[in-house]
Amino acid sequence: MKRGINLRQQFFWLKDAVSGKPINKVLANTQRLLDNPKDNKKAIEGSLKELLNHAVSTTQFYKKHNVQDGLDGFSIINKNIIRDNFDDFISSKYNISKCRKVSTSGSTGSPFSVYHNKEKLQKNIADNIYFSSKSNYNLGDHLIYVKIWSDSFSLKKRVEFQLKNMQPLSVFNLSDDEIKAFIEKLNRQTSEVCFIGYASSFEKICKYLDTLNENPIAFKTKSIITISEALNDYTRNLVKKYFGIQPMSRYSNNENGIIAQQTVTDDLRFKINESSYIVEIFDLNSNKKLGYGERGRIVVTDLHNLATPLIRYDTGDVGVMELDENNKPFFSEISGRVLDLLYDTKGNLVPSHISAKLCKYGNYKQFQLVQKGLKEYEINLNTDEKVDEIQLIEEYKSYFGEDAIVKINYVDDIPLLNSGKRREVVNEYYNAK
Repeated sequence: MKRGINLRQQFFWLKDAVSGKPINKVLANTQRLLDNPKDNKKAIEGSLKELLNHAVSTTQFYKKHNVQDGLDGFSIINKNIIRDNFDDFISSKYNISKCRKVSTSGSTGSPFSVYHNKEKLQKNIADNIYFSSKSNYNLGDHLIYVKIWSDSFSLKKRVEFQLKNMQPLSVFNLSDDEIKAFIEKLNRQTSEVCFIGYASSFEKICKYLDTLNENPIAFKTKSIITISEALNDYTRNLVKKYFGIQPMSRYSNNENGIIAQQTVTDDLRFKINESSYIVEIFDLNSNKKLGYGERGRIVVTDLHNLATPLIRYDTGDVGVMELDENNKPFFSEISGRVLDLLYDTKGNLVPSHISAKLCKYGNYKQFQLVQKGLKEYEINLNTDEKVDEIQLIEEYKSYFGEDAIVKINYVDDIPLLNSGKRREVVNEYYNAK
């Protein structure tokens, strides 16, 4: 199997060489910028200046912005602003018919698209190669991709999967019987296996493994990267227990690409992809820029999307940036979408990871923590056994406030979102405001 892996790698780079080595060159520059943090400041500043000048001179939306003030001369944008002024964001220098349209609905269900120029696509490929290698995945490795997939694939798509040595696994195909059959199939092969997929999918797999007397996994796992959802400590520990390796959490989205990722085993810090993005943190309720160590909205400037420039783009996610020993920023926390944050009865932000505290009260098939009102909270549990409700409610009142009304619901299922993901934390109250 190693020979097949080498052949896939060789074929990829041979194809790139025939085209003039565009990916190879971009990857080399990406490695230089990210592996030499003390030397990349000037290059990044140059890329930003080029982007701002390009946006002001070739798009209707940015033409009135002030380049002289750098990023401070640009307003914060979001999905709604882009969607309502879509044509004004498209650069006049690009023929969008020759660009790739990238769409995402996320958990909001509202369609949203941008165009990626060729250079942006090449940069995303290079970023993927770089950050995947940090999790021990390399081109040609057998990759299981766990996310929402179509019910059927075209012949062209099946051939593409085969060439990439990639196996799609739908989040809708993770019943206990399907997980069992999937593990048995992987146990029959001799090659190492790599995974990438939604964090909640790995939690579901580990929950099934928890019900067994012994670990049935005999195949060797080389790499696990979790995406789209926050990887809590509970799932991280279970994955390491059953798969034998430490999973790496990646922060990315469709409209941009890989923004940050954990890159060192047992180090929970997220390395920011400064070669592609400038990241800023803003107050949750205003456009006040925050300092290091403060929790706020994650706002990114994409240095390489010239077809649809995204400058100071509010991702809808929340996080905390801090400085490392080299005085370089990293994410110490990524909390997910603003609508998935919880607040106590006085309106103060409560860390969403308190949902993991539910695990000590029982073994659940699924669980979900919901804020229904200013002082009203519900805990949905899919379990065959009742929990110690008095103690559970008492603990959660210590987080939300003694005047909190906490209700426990026993449910048969917690449905997936249209995106195929399941939200562990939901804030219906602030979402409705």
